[in-house]
Amino acid sequence: MKPNKSSTKSVVGLVMPTPRLAPSNVSMSQETLEHMRQCEAREWISRYKKKTIELGFGNAQLWWAKVKSDIEKRRGTQAMQDLVNRMKQEQENGKSRTK
Repeated sequence: MKPNKSSTKSVVGLVMPTPRLAPSNVSMSQETLEHMRQCEAREWISRYKKKTIELGFGNAQLWWAKVKSDIEKRRGTQAMQDLVNRMKQEQENGKSRTK
């Protein structure tokens, strides 16, 4: 059997088919999805802060505008706006924790 994209080479050298999960078999609870969205918002805040240090405020703003545009193209306006809202919420929560 020749290796192809859907197979991998095993330790012994035999070619084994790679198992694939059908998207319909993968389901997440609403709680898990919510958690992942909050984590993503915190991650983007962290990346933005890092860019402001590396590039300065103005260039970081340009970078963030490009990122938001890319997210909007891939996921849609509503998903991008949801991310921005979650980021604002996370920043507000962070400020209230430090007081």
